Amino acid sequence: MRVMSFVKIALVAGAVALPAGFSAALAKSAPPPPGSCAFGKTYIPTTTFCSYQCDATTQWCSQQLCVNGVITPVLPCYGTFCTAKCGG
Repeated sequence: MRVMSFVKIALVAGAVALPAGFSAALAKSAPPPPGSCAFGKTYIPTTTFCSYQCDATTQWCSQQLCVNGVITPVLPCYGTFCTAKCGG
């Protein structure tokens, strides 16, 4: 009796987890937004500034701008004046 209850719970849990796995796989394979730039494993929306290669000792970061699929380096920034990090 107890074994059957455990089996039923496992089947229900598996049935619930299965669609969640498919939706996660579909989200990863979704096409990028139009005009976005690829940076690492993420996409940066067009006309967006972001910082990368931040040095913890000097607190300086490089910055870039994404415009219609092209990444353009811009002036570096310091500490709290930096934009959000690229891809995260």
